[in-house]
Amino acid sequence: MTERHVHKLRRHRYSNGTKVYFCTLDCNYKIEAALALGKKTICNICGDEFTMNEYSVKLAKPHCTRCGKMKVQDSEGNTKFISKLRPQAALADMAKDTTSSLRERLGKVVTIERDEDI
Repeated sequence: MTERHVHKLRRHRYSNGTKVYFCTLDCNYKIEAALALGKKTICNICGDEFTMNEYSVKLAKPHCTRCGKMKVQDSEGNTKFISKLRPQAALADMAKDTTSSLRERLGKVVTIERDEDI
């Protein structure tokens, strides 16, 4: 009798273009990538159980919506990707860079002159 478990999936692409997910745990489970939509699986990053959605079906190592990266723009308009698990640390670093840059620019523009009493 086989033991039932939630699978931890990883995608494989054959040379003919067919994409299948296979279980990386100790079992022989395979499913075509398009048919994995709505199936329960284990996240490859945090290890929690989640249901495959349209986004995760496209990934080679599917992960839940809490994991992965999100797109943010810094003060100069450059796009960066930061981890969803620790966004506060990355945003704090970006804020520190922005404030120091602002302080330097203001220091160049504003000069303090001492008033001399007549």
